[in-house]
Amino acid sequence: MKKALAILMVLALVASAVTAEVSIGAWGRGIFAPLANSGDDSYTDTAPSWGGWGGDEARIGFTIAGNSDNVGFQIDGNVDGGAFSMGDQQKIWVKPMDMLKFQMGRIYDDTLRGNAAFGSFNWYRGFGSGDGEDITFSRVGIEGSREGFEVAISPMDALYIAVYFHSLDKNLTENMFKNMQAAFGYKIEGIGQIKAQYFAKQASVEMEDEEGETITVLSDDADGRIEVAFNLTKVENLFVEFGFRMPTDTDIAGEWQQINVYGNYKMDAMTFHLLAMITLTEDDTVMKFGAGMDYALDGGIGINADVRYYNDVAYNGEDARITFMVGATKGFSNGLIGAGLEVVSADETGYMVPVRMEYWF
Repeated sequence: MKKALAILMVLALVASAVTAEVSIGAWGRGIFAPLANSGDDSYTDTAPSWGGWGGDEARIGFTIAGNSDNVGFQIDGNVDGGAFSMGDQQKIWVKPMDMLKFQMGRIYDDTLRGNAAFGSFNWYRGFGSGDGEDITFSRVGIEGSREGFEVAISPMDALYIAVYFHSLDKNLTENMFKNMQAAFGYKIEGIGQIKAQYFAKQASVEMEDEEGETITVLSDDADGRIEVAFNLTKVENLFVEFGFRMPTDTDIAGEWQQINVYGNYKMDAMTFHLLAMITLTEDDTVMKFGAGMDYALDGGIGINADVRYYNDVAYNGEDARITFMVGATKGFSNGLIGAGLEVVSADETGYMVPVRMEYWF
């Protein structure tokens, strides 16, 4: 009997070693500008795509993850500029069954996220466009809370449901549903996917303290919005996603509605991109448009180009903004290198020569 138990324990340990692993992955991107000019002096810089003034350096990121059939963890870290910092996610996850998953920590769930990343969004956004992700449908965890909890359910391949609570640090239990996100998506076979979600966070109000100073505190109200989206995949090589969002309480958020559309079409070695973003407010209409093209050549060579237009309300209320970029990359098994030209025209004309380096493991 003891021998049988010992054999069973050894088999259990071997089985767990086969199905469980701790892995290290990595992704990073840096933009070197030997020449950048925003209308005054020319300067040099290194930054990630989303960088700008303020000391952003190239993104040197990595991930340590533990995965098994039922439990796991993820730690994202960065060493940008030689200084260690935490990255996007730090979380524990548990799957008691295939259809059910719990996550705790800083969580990003991109299962339903809208993605319109193309052109200058993948190069240097300061001379191009910062509109690329979460355009048609926001990711779960959009507010970036480090103390969150998510329940995700997928009872069938076509259906995905996620309920996420954020800002849980010593907050009152009664406020849980004022700081939450609930999303679902359903795939219609041969047609596309429909998605909807509700997002809320506690609203902030200004009040005077005992010394008469104005301070900002959390109120008892929820600042919420709803989002709905539909993507079409029925036509071969064509992807189009329509998104709509609006606030649930206009007294808190004001009156606005946003309609966003992104599409791409693949034709042999070429991919065409189109993007339109329109926000209707009480007083103005914000308009943003973009178009781009990718072309894949032999030997891992790729060409990217895009043009963007922001009306005066979208930019600074005084001048419209037009940007143009063209770039070429050489791809390798675990990264790429490239160079390009970006030009922005608004109140003044600026330009930049970005050298892009990127890795993934």
